[in-house]
Amino acid sequence: MAVSLPPTVRPIVRGWLNSNIVVLRAPGDNVAIDSGYCTHREETLALLAGPAGLEGEPLERLINTHCHSDHMGGNAAIAAAHGCRVTIPEGEVKHVEPWTPQSVWMARFDQRADPFRFDDTIGAGDTFEGAGLTWEAHGAPGHDMDALVYFEPRHRLLVSGDALWENGMGFVWPEEGANPAVAAAHAALDAIARLDPAIVIPGHGEPFADTAAAIGRARARLDAFAADPAKAARHALKVLFVFALLDKGSMRVEDLEPYLARVPCYGELAHRFLGMEVPALARWMLADLERAGAVTVRDGLVRPTMPA
Repeated sequence: MAVSLPPTVRPIVRGWLNSNIVVLRAPGDNVAIDSGYCTHREETLALLAGPAGLEGEPLERLINTHCHSDHMGGNAAIAAAHGCRVTIPEGEVKHVEPWTPQSVWMARFDQRADPFRFDDTIGAGDTFEGAGLTWEAHGAPGHDMDALVYFEPRHRLLVSGDALWENGMGFVWPEEGANPAVAAAHAALDAIARLDPAIVIPGHGEPFADTAAAIGRARARLDAFAADPAKAARHALKVLFVFALLDKGSMRVEDLEPYLARVPCYGELAHRFLGMEVPALARWMLADLERAGAVTVRDGLVRPTMPA
């Protein structure tokens, strides 16, 4: 169902490699929230400047919900193009300063991001102006323990990042026994329910209005993963691999096993939660993703079925 937003609040909805960009139009004080993945920097700049975004106006400020690579990968390109102020959640500073091969999950998860400089930080309880409206920052840990969401109380609009999508949320790292990330994600959903947004603009997917139903679906998924860490691990493995495949475009079938052996997160999850070695992991993952329709295998190439 289409939702009605103020004309100055403009979500640019993208594929699953790139987060959505939320443009808050106020001539002379334009703000954007999140910036997509670094390999799509030219597309990001074109979308931001185009008729669905700034319509050729400059950008004064870029703010991130969190600093995973699909949400801040375009920060450097946008800052260079617009000379804008860059604001990140205060808890994310430790991940980007100093910049290291592990910043934003790069080394452990085979993700990429352009190094960037930020000008200031924002924390829970802070506010900012965008689109002529005042936005509140609220903590939203779980998928990222330092993430924020941004709420505009007049129209009850929520920019939720990966804390809540219409059909789920960003995956939560599995743990055996009590999982603090799952508990944190439930607390973030509690906070969103108390805000009672009329419209949610998620980090991935279309804006939606039925917040209660979305929260219910996210809670059910969290509970299932908490009850079965192996299920959570299988989900995380598939999400991480499809994300990598969206970045690469394709991968030769014979390269899958060496790839999984090279990137640390796959062996770590498979050994710890599934008791599975990399050759078995490669066979299971490819068969499962193909059966689910998430990838195709043709002419020796594995390709994702969803848009990047």
